Amino acid sequence: MIKNLFSLPVQKSITEDLKITNFTEIQERCIPVIMEGKNLIGVSETGSGKTLSFVLPLIDKIIGLPKRPTRILIITPTKELSEQILAVVKKVCRHTNLISMSLYGGNSFDSQTKDLKNGVHIVVACPGRLKDHIEKETIDLSGIEYLVLDEADQLMDMGFLPALTVALNATVKRKQTLLFSATVSPEIEELVRDFMPESTKVQLHETKPKEIISENFCPISPELKYPFLRFLLKHKKIKACLIFTRTKDEANALGAQLVLDNYHAVTLQGDMTTHQRKKALDALKQKSAHILVATDVVSRGIDIPHVTHVINFTPSESLEAYVHRIGRTARHDKAGEAITLFTKDEEYLLAKIFKDKKYPVTKFKEFNYQLKIEKKKLVIIKEKEKNLESDDQSDFDSSYVYDPKDYDEE
Repeated sequence: MIKNLFSLPVQKSITEDLKITNFTEIQERCIPVIMEGKNLIGVSETGSGKTLSFVLPLIDKIIGLPKRPTRILIITPTKELSEQILAVVKKVCRHTNLISMSLYGGNSFDSQTKDLKNGVHIVVACPGRLKDHIEKETIDLSGIEYLVLDEADQLMDMGFLPALTVALNATVKRKQTLLFSATVSPEIEELVRDFMPESTKVQLHETKPKEIISENFCPISPELKYPFLRFLLKHKKIKACLIFTRTKDEANALGAQLVLDNYHAVTLQGDMTTHQRKKALDALKQKSAHILVATDVVSRGIDIPHVTHVINFTPSESLEAYVHRIGRTARHDKAGEAITLFTKDEEYLLAKIFKDKKYPVTKFKEFNYQLKIEKKKLVIIKEKEKNLESDDQSDFDSSYVYDPKDYDEE
């Protein structure tokens, strides 16, 4: 059993803090390779458990070592993912003497410098702030033994290759390099050739949504999008939902409108401060908010197990982005539902998703709904049927507001 590969402190964290009874496929295949000290490229779908695949074995390797020099560097694309990984690291380290911290923009540079000077075993960093510390010589990476590039495809998409190159060149004495990604792009292949040519590759699946996610696509006119969204929130009794938009302005406008209509909604987009973004994400995690309206900044790696629905208020621009978005539901093998609303002007975005022949187009379903507004009421009509049954008929109109009963815990 994989658990027996670890020292007693890590085993205790697995049992008591993480409460793991079974390891995922990516964990079962990657952990033994990492424990053997080999470079590794781990490729699997979102939500498959990649974080623990590297956190558990790397922490096990440095237990008992002094806090100087820093031994483990984990590079990740977003502040939110950095904080999430750090939380996992702290759980695994709970029964050890290991110290960990995160580095990203928006937090005090001087405070980070002070913590680094005091000594830390593990650093989880975003590329931009890490590059700043390297250039100002406020971080010493000469002792890094283990380097992890997490969500490497997103690191490339966000233009972080120059910053990654600086970090890779600053950690020349590393014993092991690990790269985790949902896909392998030509840019990643080039990075592997340059910096980790001798690597073991573990690849689980092609890029596709999980089978346990129910997917629905709904053609709709622009003026009905928001009324139908409110119908869905009520009709499906949605208690935890991520709503994705393509732009920051769309996210701000939709989030503000939901709040105005008395929904417990928060917004998260890239222009917000670190504190604002963390506050919004924590609100959904802690269930003080039931809806998070966001751009693709939270489409990767973010783990909120109780999210039951993902609604694409505007479609994504690629299959990969779509897969990552809807992967925010059905976490830890729970069922989930993804709903994509699209207007005639947005059909070209669906074409981008459909074009990948590896993805079975037959999986896509369209809602059997016809929608219209009569006397300020949204009328829902099923195709080839009369209006919905009386217990399903929406009483939705412009005066409908959020009812707390819709969100009561079962």
